[in-house]
Amino acid sequence: MNRFTFFVLLLAGFAAPAFAQNAQITGTVIDSVSRESVVGAYVSVTRNAPDAKPEYVTTDVNGKFTFTGLTKQVSYLVKVSYLSYKDFTRAVTIANDTENLGIITLTEAVANLKEVKVVGQVTAMEQKGDTTQFNAAAFKTNPDATTEDLIQKMPGITVANGTVTAHGETVNRVLVDGKPFFGDDAALTLKSLPAEVVDKIEVFDKLSDQAQFTGFDDGNAQKTINIVTKPDKKMGQFGKVFAGYGLDDRYQAGGNVSFFKGNQRISVIGLSNNINNQNFSSQDLLGVSGGGGGGNRGGGSSAGNFLVGNQSGITGTNSFGLNYANKIGKVDLSGSYFFNRTSNSNVQGLSQEYFLQGGTSNQFYNENSRTNTTNSNHRLNFRIEYNIDPKNSLIITPRLSFQDNHSGSVKAGLTTLASDGSKVNSSDNSQGNSNKGYNFSNDILFRHAFEKKGRTVSVNFNTQLNDRNGRRDLYSRNMYFDNLVQGDTAMRGDTIDQRSFTHSDGITLGGNLVYTEPISTSSQLQFNYGLTVQNSNSNRDTDNLNYDDGTYSDLDSLLTNNFDNRYVTNRAGLGYRYRKNSWSANLGVDFQNTGLYSQQLAPINNKVDQSFTNILPNAMINYRSKSGTQFRAFFRSSTNQPSISQLQNVVDNSNPLSLTAGNPDLKQEYRNMFNVRYSLAGAKRPYSLNAMIFVTQTNNAIVNSTFIAQEPTTLPNGLFLERGARFTAPINVDGSWNARSFLAFGKPVAPLKLNLNITTGFNYMRSPGMINYVPNFSNTYAISQGLVVSSNISDKLDFTVSYSGNYNVVRNSIQPNLNNNYYTQGITGRVNWIFGKGFVVQSDVSHQSYRGLGEGFNQNFTLWNASIGKKFLKNNAGELKLTVFDILKQNNSITRNVTETYVQDVTNRVLTQYAMLTFTYTLRNFGKAPANNGGNYRRRDFDGGGDFPRGGDRGQGGGGRGFNN
Repeated sequence: MNRFTFFVLLLAGFAAPAFAQNAQITGTVIDSVSRESVVGAYVSVTRNAPDAKPEYVTTDVNGKFTFTGLTKQVSYLVKVSYLSYKDFTRAVTIANDTENLGIITLTEAVANLKEVKVVGQVTAMEQKGDTTQFNAAAFKTNPDATTEDLIQKMPGITVANGTVTAHGETVNRVLVDGKPFFGDDAALTLKSLPAEVVDKIEVFDKLSDQAQFTGFDDGNAQKTINIVTKPDKKMGQFGKVFAGYGLDDRYQAGGNVSFFKGNQRISVIGLSNNINNQNFSSQDLLGVSGGGGGGNRGGGSSAGNFLVGNQSGITGTNSFGLNYANKIGKVDLSGSYFFNRTSNSNVQGLSQEYFLQGGTSNQFYNENSRTNTTNSNHRLNFRIEYNIDPKNSLIITPRLSFQDNHSGSVKAGLTTLASDGSKVNSSDNSQGNSNKGYNFSNDILFRHAFEKKGRTVSVNFNTQLNDRNGRRDLYSRNMYFDNLVQGDTAMRGDTIDQRSFTHSDGITLGGNLVYTEPISTSSQLQFNYGLTVQNSNSNRDTDNLNYDDGTYSDLDSLLTNNFDNRYVTNRAGLGYRYRKNSWSANLGVDFQNTGLYSQQLAPINNKVDQSFTNILPNAMINYRSKSGTQFRAFFRSSTNQPSISQLQNVVDNSNPLSLTAGNPDLKQEYRNMFNVRYSLAGAKRPYSLNAMIFVTQTNNAIVNSTFIAQEPTTLPNGLFLERGARFTAPINVDGSWNARSFLAFGKPVAPLKLNLNITTGFNYMRSPGMINYVPNFSNTYAISQGLVVSSNISDKLDFTVSYSGNYNVVRNSIQPNLNNNYYTQGITGRVNWIFGKGFVVQSDVSHQSYRGLGEGFNQNFTLWNASIGKKFLKNNAGELKLTVFDILKQNNSITRNVTETYVQDVTNRVLTQYAMLTFTYTLRNFGKAPANNGGNYRRRDFDGGGDFPRGGDRGQGGGGRGFNN
């Protein structure tokens, strides 16, 4: 209650200065011929007074703009400018709080290129509402650059191992002109679009469709990048195709081609190679990795739903994708199909040190493994938005994926004592896995606006289905060592030969009703109610080999389980929203009751029936100025339910030396999240600054409890552990904290034609756990520093030099002698130079250094790739290039993972030196949009929230299309 009262007072304190009344001017800018929105047009407002200076904004993805902080009964001159269009000017005297200029049409200017007027120096970055907007024209790239190459020059945006990060947060979605492009795969979109078609890059937190409509943040926002394409690139065909072959039978072939015709957009991609080039996300990989040390916290997958990254090892990929988007009458339609098949081979070395207490020697576990995996995936995504009329709309978003995964592995594990290196146990095993499954989800959202501005109702229905079938064959020979007397060692062992079949399925049905009611011109109430019912079932049948008849018919009861689980959640809430001029604030509270019913049907009958009641407050304060300053503070409480895999108490013996199981007595997590953001950007500043603090505190955190047998032990659940074997299961523990801070500073160095980006971060994580029934708190402090210097000279010479360093301090509560400091750093350089008659030289060098890791893991290595090529054919459309990869033969892969129970270092197989000759053909064919393309429709503003923005205070940017169609 004290925390809740604090945020109420904080909200009132910030909202108090916001009551000064100011007027605003709004409007929508479209092309006079195609009737398309003109995105990124410069709009200036100048007061009719001596020495008055203009203020600037730009139009958003829907062609809309808003000027706030103006004065009624005062005359202003409004001017709209955009390259290749005639200027529009109008004198306006503001009579009301809001002066709406309606639809403003721009006519294309008829002029030679040398007569085109430059509207002033391009501003690299602007802060518009809660949207950070980058102008692509301010960043020079070479003619062959992709959007991924472009955004890496922008302050605070990085791309590493396929993961896109903006201002310290992982980017979950990338849109093109406000529409999905190949589902939620950020890396695929950025690699498929050439940089030359990009006009602007917008970075923002995209609210859910329902939250955009109401203006109340429902906590489901995703960090999003919206790519705004240039108006003159919306008609035509573009893309590239390539094929190459090299030493050691290395090959690559593929390409992407897009056909843009106003609203209709079709893109086709394809890829085939065996050089680790992957263009998909981890949602395409059916999770089959698990166990093996209990490293997956809480028993779940270590990869996030949207984490984009390559598999370890060497991968061969075959993929194909098709994306379609169009506006047909009142319907906005977008959809994509994507298929990929990968064959992965990996050799891995793993070293773990487990924390023990009470004078007991710590244990080292070392493992070497070889794995081959084949994965196939079909993924379909659709979005259908039907604007029935200005007051009603319907959005349907179905998603479907099918997955098929097969893997085989052999591994050898050895446990030793840290004190003297004596052997404790060892295991040599081989296993084969086969998994098939599908996932389906569908959201149906209906939104209605009443005649009274700000009075709305929206209803959302959600359905989720999943099904998975798997088979595992395991053969393992295990040895156990006992030091009976000094110098005398006895050894015994066992053999596991078994087959398991698993099946899991689930269905979730949910509904949510939201009603908003204005109580004044600047405030609004929201009432919401939601009901969710989730049912899931999981069963595993495990049979040992029957040596009498040679069949797998000997049931292993400890490894067999049939488990049903059901959640029923009722949630009702009340929210208040205030918005005036540059300030806005939300304050709300939800009341939630969750019923958990679990039943184990085999091998014994056991029931769990629990009920949880929670009060979930939320508060938000947002300030944004015309000059580009933004401050945002946000607090929210939420709950997280344990998954069925965390609840199911069946033992997973994939690694007989490290067993795992679920816990049916788990409770839900209760989280408090606090976020503060501050940013400075705009045309009047020669720099940009973004700062963020993100703090999460969790009660009943789901963490791991690990028991390491010091002698042969039978656990309370009947599981027998030999000496040195480990058993891990999830439990609930308080005291989990995660705090992150991030600072990004960007500044163009005009005299040197460079872009300078500096990033600094500090992270703190307090991870609770339990080892042999003794609580342990692992405290990790991490300081990161980054520096990027990129060229802004010309499209002929493009280079980037960067540095990243991370210093980590680890402190443990039960083993101070294991406190550890380690440091990693990377220095990279990349250059792309086009000279002479189409000659191209490319080179990139990356130096990695590791200090403070385990023995054999402290390394320095340099990866150097280089190529030389020649452009030819008309408009240099063709290029022949020779590339040498890993010239110095030093490529390596090292990662460290610190948990509450152990420290782990891992090495993976990497691709080594090869040379390849590649031919690339680039397609560029852009033309003028035909008259009346897509029909003579006018962009209509769906009058949902009245004077309340539907984009969650998105201001001028955002790609959060809402109902602005």
